[in-house]
Amino acid sequence: MCAIIGVFGKRLPDQEQFKKARDTMTHRGPDDAGLYYAPEEGVALGHRRLSIIDLSVDGRQPLFSSDKKMAIVFNGEIYNFKELRKELESSYVFGTKTDTEVILAAYKKWGVECLRHLRGMFAFAIWDREKKELFVARDRLGIKPLFYSVKNGTFYVASEIKAILALLNERRVLNKRGFLDYISYRYPLGEETFFEGICSFKPGYCAVIKDGSSPVFKKYWELPVVAQKVDAGEGEVLATTEKLLTEAVQSHMISDVPLGAYLSGGLDSSVLVAMMSAVSSKPVKTFSVGFSEKDFNEFEHARIVAKALKTDHHELSMRGDEYFSLLPETIRFKDAPLHVPNEVPLHALSKELKKYITVVLSGEGADELFGGYGRVFRSGYDFLRMRGDGLEDFSAEEKEKLRINLKQKYGVTHPKDLADHLLSQYPYTQYQDTHAILNKDVFPFTKEEVLNKQFIEKALATAEALLPEEQLMHFFQRVHLLGILGRLDNAAMGASVEGRVPFIDHVFVEHVSALPLHYKLRWKSEEDRILSKTLHSGQISEVHDSTKYLLRKIGEKMLPPEIAWRTKLGFPVPLDAWSDGVLKKTARDLLLSTDSRSRALYDIQTLEKWLSIENTSGVGKQGRNIWALLNVEIWMRECNVTF
Repeated sequence: MCAIIGVFGKRLPDQEQFKKARDTMTHRGPDDAGLYYAPEEGVALGHRRLSIIDLSVDGRQPLFSSDKKMAIVFNGEIYNFKELRKELESSYVFGTKTDTEVILAAYKKWGVECLRHLRGMFAFAIWDREKKELFVARDRLGIKPLFYSVKNGTFYVASEIKAILALLNERRVLNKRGFLDYISYRYPLGEETFFEGICSFKPGYCAVIKDGSSPVFKKYWELPVVAQKVDAGEGEVLATTEKLLTEAVQSHMISDVPLGAYLSGGLDSSVLVAMMSAVSSKPVKTFSVGFSEKDFNEFEHARIVAKALKTDHHELSMRGDEYFSLLPETIRFKDAPLHVPNEVPLHALSKELKKYITVVLSGEGADELFGGYGRVFRSGYDFLRMRGDGLEDFSAEEKEKLRINLKQKYGVTHPKDLADHLLSQYPYTQYQDTHAILNKDVFPFTKEEVLNKQFIEKALATAEALLPEEQLMHFFQRVHLLGILGRLDNAAMGASVEGRVPFIDHVFVEHVSALPLHYKLRWKSEEDRILSKTLHSGQISEVHDSTKYLLRKIGEKMLPPEIAWRTKLGFPVPLDAWSDGVLKKTARDLLLSTDSRSRALYDIQTLEKWLSIENTSGVGKQGRNIWALLNVEIWMRECNVTF
């Protein structure tokens, strides 16, 4: 696990500036630093190393191919590198034992097609000295971050935005599109970032750059859309799924440094820890974090799992003042306002576990794959009934009851399309609140523009052959998951810890994507299905149906039943409980100060109203809304951003 940086083109920065830019990411790679600076070739490559596999000097980067014609900088892990090495030994002379050199050997043999052979998480850049071109790629699902910019005939790429900013040395301007996405959805969508002129490199893509010009992108992997699913029967499906997940977990445990796991006490992390424990000769080190406030930690459930699996368990409890003290640092590492409030405790836990381990496994992706966001995914059933599908045997009384329930939840009973249906639920901040808080002179946009409906429509359209419930899952896997993975990467790497996500092994993802819906969302009984005919998804989810059915059946074999069949809690942070104390005070002090950088983005009367409301714990999502605005202000200060 490391940090990479590269520049290619007409305007190469001087060597010292390039080194300083590379070293803004020292937290991602505190163990070593490398540099290839070749102004005569118009290229510079830099690397910061966190030693995980092959701790010797052989792992230093940039790494050259055996014939010295290519150089690579690489961030990530290739879990099948040993198998690939055996396949490539007949055509390439290896000088190291690293997975990095395996990528080089694979690229020399297969070119762009090498990406189809790699199983892991990665972001890398390969410089071809003969062709005078740069080849850049990011892993299939976006586990490892990668950003780029093209300025005046020069291409910049890095693991973190701060490194590119250090090279550009320009005024840092807020990207309004990225900001609007954040207010609505908690993160910029697609290639957008919070900075004008800096883009996120898309997952599943590679690019070739010649003469420092704009990259020529190529998609090498797409999330599967399997409309005609084959059901092999629950026994076989369960056995195959468990086998593939076990293989993924075991491959993710390869390390030359100590490793452990986050353990919340929820289903996903508990299944991972159980599988780790089954193959580990020593107790697995597990780590939990929470808050002292009632209902804002899962320590009790994590302890049940730790006791059952005999792990070496550690807990960290945070206070509100500790949370807000760590907030600016967490934002500074991310170069962005935080995705969700629990990034701060996750970062705090990562700093704590760094005392014991350097690699941590985490359960990201299971909710997106197996239907864990039950109310949203089951709402596809609502959409079908709104459209009139399946109502043939409904009585007039049942239709009226259904209409009333759907009207209560969505405000409408006939959405124009699935995008409109999703937009009635997905925004983190309700549109009426977003509309009220925005300065209309700065953001003179329509509702569709504010909500970026065009992006939502395109993302959903890629899976239009699927059932509505599956379309929503596919959207979350393509779009929502990126924000979740960014949360983990930032929280862990800010503490020089490598986070690994076995559920996002692409072979496992392809398998689960091909499974019928009832292995993810399943009615508890035929009676429950009938009782749900006139109910909306909020009344149905985890009352009349089970989310993540197949994963629960796997967990049932290795976990206490109260864990395997737990209702999803998430990772709560007591923002509303703090909102009349440290949250409100901090927000007032920063947002309303004379040197506030962000206040001009907002309607000042609405802002003052939000910050003056007392007892916001009774005002729905008000605490989260204020927290989001506070994040933007701190980010603009920490990153010296204007608009």
